[in-house]
Amino acid sequence: MTLFLPAGIISDNVSDLAEKVAELRAYFEQGDMIRLKESLRDLEEIILETAVFLETLSCQPLIYTGKGSTDEVIKRLEWALTLAEKNSATDIIQQSQERKKKGTK
Repeated sequence: MTLFLPAGIISDNVSDLAEKVAELRAYFEQGDMIRLKESLRDLEEIILETAVFLETLSCQPLIYTGKGSTDEVIKRLEWALTLAEKNSATDIIQQSQERKKKGTK
């Protein structure tokens, strides 16, 4: 199980918002105030759900702009986290210092 969530869920919400805005525009142009009000409530609900979702995350969503598919990047991140958990920060610093000493001799 991964702790990484593809940002598709956020993208879906943005698509839903764009769709609702198009509906609102159509209802406004038609003068259909009942459907306009209903769609405004729907829009508010989508925005609130998205805000609540984002607030539940322990950190801000990240966007990776490098090479690789979503699955490939998630696998690399999981590997890096596993490696980091095995080596504490002090171990990494100590290993780095030892490598530097060996390289200068």
